[in-house]
Amino acid sequence: MSPVERATRAFRERFGAEPAAVASAPGRVNLIGEHVDYHGGHVLPVATTWRTAVAAGPAPGGFTAVSEHGVSASGPWPPSRQGDWGDYVAGVAVEFLAGGPVAAQGLRVAVASDVPLGAGVSSSAALEVAAASALGSLFGRVTGPRDLALLAHRAETRFVGVPCGVMDQMASALTPAGSALLLDCRTLETSAVPVPLDLVLAESGESHALRSGSYAERRREGDDALERLRAAEPAIAMLVDIPPAALGRLVPLLPPPLDRRVRHVVNENQRTLLAARALEAGDVATAGRLVNASHDSLRDLYECSTPRLDAIVAAARCLPGVLGARLVGAGWGGAVLVLAPQGRGEEIAAALSADHDLALPAVRVVHPGAGLAG
Repeated sequence: MSPVERATRAFRERFGAEPAAVASAPGRVNLIGEHVDYHGGHVLPVATTWRTAVAAGPAPGGFTAVSEHGVSASGPWPPSRQGDWGDYVAGVAVEFLAGGPVAAQGLRVAVASDVPLGAGVSSSAALEVAAASALGSLFGRVTGPRDLALLAHRAETRFVGVPCGVMDQMASALTPAGSALLLDCRTLETSAVPVPLDLVLAESGESHALRSGSYAERRREGDDALERLRAAEPAIAMLVDIPPAALGRLVPLLPPPLDRRVRHVVNENQRTLLAARALEAGDVATAGRLVNASHDSLRDLYECSTPRLDAIVAAARCLPGVLGARLVGAGWGGAVLVLAPQGRGEEIAAALSADHDLALPAVRVVHPGAGLAG
């Protein structure tokens, strides 16, 4: 059964009624462009075929969410933050309520998902975007995928409290079928980029939690660096405005570790644009080299890798045919993305799975999917 079918069944079994609206949205894998979205840079995510579905209906009062596995979350109506997984749905409801009253006196939802948790494929954004689509229909606020993505992003930053950029929600809502989405996170301009590759996702078993302090600390460091650089160069609106050629002049104005953070952001943004250009030209070898450079920068300059992620990357790069490998999903745990020539993904996934030293909990071939579907 699909996630939509399973969410509908879970709603029916838990609440004894048919849902009024059901929608699904995918997780995503970001090919390159890590920790640049909240600095207005470019990212290159791919939607996966793994999806999360939300079935929703009105309730006489309160907020109740249940997963297909029977795990529930509940709270008052209008919702308030409870500190559990239900916040990702409740936050979406709060954003709709901020736009005006709705007829419902309460809300109940059921959730089903194929998106792996803690693997760096943005299970939270898939849940938020699916909830935004379902609740938009339920509340009579049907709008386009781009606006739903922005509403879902507000829910995560304002209600859940994760200071993330807009990439995950935009990727979940807007990625064209079978392609990557080149997204300018400042202008929100998008374009489709071909993916003439096989993609392999190797889960580390180290779960990351972006509510934790490390992610927020990097945001503060970036803001601090920007403020310092603006004092010397007022024309710099965002870190990605700095040309790579100007790093040698500007970075010495910053103390450690801010100098390293800025070097990563500026060069990672440039790597993303070059990778998109390489993929459009079918130059997968260059795309792989840029992905390798991305990981090295995340490890050495942004300092968001872990010894286990580094070991997985090193092992993957030694396999015949591998084009590149890097941590994916912000770091501090999660997974490693491996780029392989078309037709070689299953072979490389099998080799990683057979590595007893790594003892990976899961290795999956990622098939590019499509964005939001009602």
